[in-house]
Amino acid sequence: MAQSKIDDFILGVVNATNSLIASKLEEGIQIALDTLCDHLDISSSFIYKNHRNENGELLSSIKYFSSKTVIPERVARNQDVPLYRMEKLSKELAAGRPYMLVYSDSDSELRAHMGLDHTKLVAFFPIIVDDDFWGAIGFADFSKERKLSEPEKQLLMTLANAIAGSIRRERLESNLEQLVQQRTAELQDHKLRFQLALESTQNGFWDWLPQENKIFWSKNMYDNLGYEPGDLPDLIEGFYDLVHPHDRAEARRRFNNYLQNKVPYEMEFRLKKKDGSYRWFLSTCKAVWDEEGKPIRVVGSHADIHTRKVSTELLARQEEKFRTVIRTDPNPLFLVNKRGKIVLHSKRSCEVFGYSDEELNGLNVLRLLPPDKRSKYKQLLNDFLTKPRTQVLDSTAEIKARKKNGRLFWIEMGLSPVSIDGETMVLAVLTDVTRKREAELKLKESYRQMNNLINNLPGVVYRCRNDESWTMDYISPACEQITGYRQEEFYGDPAITTFGNLIIPDDRDEVWEHVQRSVNDQKPFRMTYRIKDKQGRIKWIWEQGVGVFENDMLVWLEGCLFDVTPIIRNQEKVQQAIYSTEDKERRRIASDLHDGVQQTLGVSYMNLKHLDEEVAKFSEALQKRYYKSLKYLEQGIKESRNIAHQLLPKDVEELGLVKALEQLISDTINGNGTEVEYYTNITARLPAEVELGLYRVAQETLNNIMKHAKASKISVQLIKTADENVQMMIEDNGVGFDKNKLDIYKEGYGLTSMKNRVWSMSGRLSVDSNPGKGTCLVAIIPAKLKVYE
Repeated sequence: MAQSKIDDFILGVVNATNSLIASKLEEGIQIALDTLCDHLDISSSFIYKNHRNENGELLSSIKYFSSKTVIPERVARNQDVPLYRMEKLSKELAAGRPYMLVYSDSDSELRAHMGLDHTKLVAFFPIIVDDDFWGAIGFADFSKERKLSEPEKQLLMTLANAIAGSIRRERLESNLEQLVQQRTAELQDHKLRFQLALESTQNGFWDWLPQENKIFWSKNMYDNLGYEPGDLPDLIEGFYDLVHPHDRAEARRRFNNYLQNKVPYEMEFRLKKKDGSYRWFLSTCKAVWDEEGKPIRVVGSHADIHTRKVSTELLARQEEKFRTVIRTDPNPLFLVNKRGKIVLHSKRSCEVFGYSDEELNGLNVLRLLPPDKRSKYKQLLNDFLTKPRTQVLDSTAEIKARKKNGRLFWIEMGLSPVSIDGETMVLAVLTDVTRKREAELKLKESYRQMNNLINNLPGVVYRCRNDESWTMDYISPACEQITGYRQEEFYGDPAITTFGNLIIPDDRDEVWEHVQRSVNDQKPFRMTYRIKDKQGRIKWIWEQGVGVFENDMLVWLEGCLFDVTPIIRNQEKVQQAIYSTEDKERRRIASDLHDGVQQTLGVSYMNLKHLDEEVAKFSEALQKRYYKSLKYLEQGIKESRNIAHQLLPKDVEELGLVKALEQLISDTINGNGTEVEYYTNITARLPAEVELGLYRVAQETLNNIMKHAKASKISVQLIKTADENVQMMIEDNGVGFDKNKLDIYKEGYGLTSMKNRVWSMSGRLSVDSNPGKGTCLVAIIPAKLKVYE
């Protein structure tokens, strides 16, 4: 580059940098860009600013632009450019390094973008503000390709840093301006609040500047004494002329003691009004001292307390009239003013509360109450003084008093208004009712514990009659949560509902029989059954109860019941998962048997059959061994096929439950002479889980009949009921058994597995049997099975 161009380059960068220092940010940036175009012999200069869209993607847009040839579409094409599309460029700039693109050296995507503007060279220099990648300054040349030297890059990086400094400076100036505005508003707000406070109070305020010998009196200072501003020429030393002669020396001494020794100042004294009368005022003040300890400002107030002061003096004179009666009263008695201070008290008060006369005099009556109740009774006192009336607060008000030693005791309290010289006070008479209250509390606590025990149980506590309606004499409030019916809906004759009506019809007989057996044996009963609540939802109930007898006569039933629907549903979920896993494993094993073992055995059998002609040449003994082996192989093929079919009955998957049951019955009976009746009204396929589950139950039941029942007749019914349930009933005329003496779920009949499988499908399994009268098994399953994932 020629020296003149180098000088021009340096001059351009310097002038651009100076414009940023001398001008506002936007004006300085635009001057800088124009200067670069004039001095660097480039086509355009620009500044990109980064921002994020609503999805959080980092975009970059041209914010400032200068060009010798203005082409608006160039600026439009460079708005909201996603930086992820220029990953290498954005990473370099974010790292604080410049980046240059020359058209002939760029990749195809960048070359296509540059070709839109016929750009030959573009260079970017990052603008980093407070460690944040704010954007970049760059320039483009549309006429020729060239590369920048390191000194040129450094100069342009200096310009980028200057822009970053200008942005940082503008942010600081903006923040400072906002802070100044905020502080100004706060000061104005404080001034307004202070002015409103002065105007809203009746107290007089004054402000004294001792070192300047200036003092200010508020309007109330003048009004309280009947003066107008200007009536009193000397408000500093002349003020003490207004103080009553008896109070003057003490007032001066206390005020000077405060200013010189900083002893807190507060005093009551009388001030002379313009009409010559005196009024009592409470005087307070606060001062500010300089480094030498001299006051530089004192601000104070005068509150008119004349009425209170005079009332106190009048009360003191009238106190003697009440003292004899009050002191000799046999009960604790207190006369309390509107500030809660004890003005008079009986001698008995000292004996009961453990305080001396001196300690009770002037004591706040709230000190005789528990600390945690004081705010409540302070409000009670205020309400009483607002609407004075005689009233008695008995034990129902739950009032405790507190002795000096901290011990609490129960009281009843009578309150009466007493007016002394125009001031309403409270005459309180107390009675110690601790023994009475403790007896009441014990009784109440006993009831509360019982009530809480019942109400907080996660179930229902009941007392009912031993009838088929289970008529309720008492049922706890939790019944509404479980059944949807309120307590009162179970009472009355007739009641709106009975608990017996809530029990699912299929379960009612079983529940009745179970309870009657337990009552007859005088043993507790436990059972699980279903109810339908007020909203029509089916719920599982676990109940435990016992019969209550008097003189060996059953009086009623007492017990509790709980909603165990979530537990049952969880068991269904677990069982369904177990059986689903089991069926998948059966399917896998069956597939392995079919595709592996049976194929191998079949191929082996076919290969051996091809040796029949060769075997004829063997000795008779070898031939017998050969054909015996061939027979065993054939039997193995058949048995493996049967095992695979039992593990995964193809009939269920391919034909459906109706046809599969028909085939199962045929295979099970296998011509042994047993008479079988099979009836179904189902014409459509059921959910796969229902079909396979019922098939497994039928398979196990038929096997049990063939092994144990010695039956000559079997009836199988598969029907869809009116309430959209699927019912399968398998009945035989075999030997049967006594279900009351035999735990059929522990005797190896597979009933536990069948019961769990039916339960896993939200169904019910029941078995009814009597010796010599056969057995009947009924499985009921919802047709629309809820499958747990």
